[in-house]
Amino acid sequence: MQLQINIASHPLIQHWSGILKNDNNPGTILRTACSELGKWITYEIMREWLVTETIELKANTTISLISSHYKYIIVIIMPYGFILAEGARSLLPTANIVLVNYNDIINNVPDQLNSFTKILVLDLFLDEATITPLLNDFIKKGAVLSNIKIACLECGTSQLNQLGQIWSKLEIYTTKVNTNVDKEKCSREDDFKDKFFV
Repeated sequence: MQLQINIASHPLIQHWSGILKNDNNPGTILRTACSELGKWITYEIMREWLVTETIELKANTTISLISSHYKYIIVIIMPYGFILAEGARSLLPTANIVLVNYNDIINNVPDQLNSFTKILVLDLFLDEATITPLLNDFIKKGAVLSNIKIACLECGTSQLNQLGQIWSKLEIYTTKVNTNVDKEKCSREDDFKDKFFV
């Protein structure tokens, strides 16, 4: 496995991760925690991912703005990725949104992608069976792997190993690598459904 795994360690990420681990918190608090984690993980990604350009306003006065040459796409893995997206969209308000329900694309990915397209994929738990066909579609349409980032709350070691065999240069941001998450994935998703959708 040669994936680039980034464990987000910002103090606010640690705080909201702690809130999320407390099963005694009501669903509204846990949902807020997920939204905040989506925002702060996206912030960590954006620090070195966003491209800025210098614009001259008048003589001896310049400003730096996000480059208008790049297109940003947020891919939301349904049904739970949208909770992370609530926070992420506040940092990338002009990004195009693509909804994916496992292997079925709900809102179509643009047909023409290129080296100026940056893609952020959001899901609660990393799922290789969903990510691999999605990446294949992006690359086929012209996207560059180095411009694709995956953000999730937790990922399992076996899922990472499977992805690493195919996408060795893929970059993943998460709050935790869990050796048990693969076995617990279904029950954990059921827990989220029970807490968030009551």
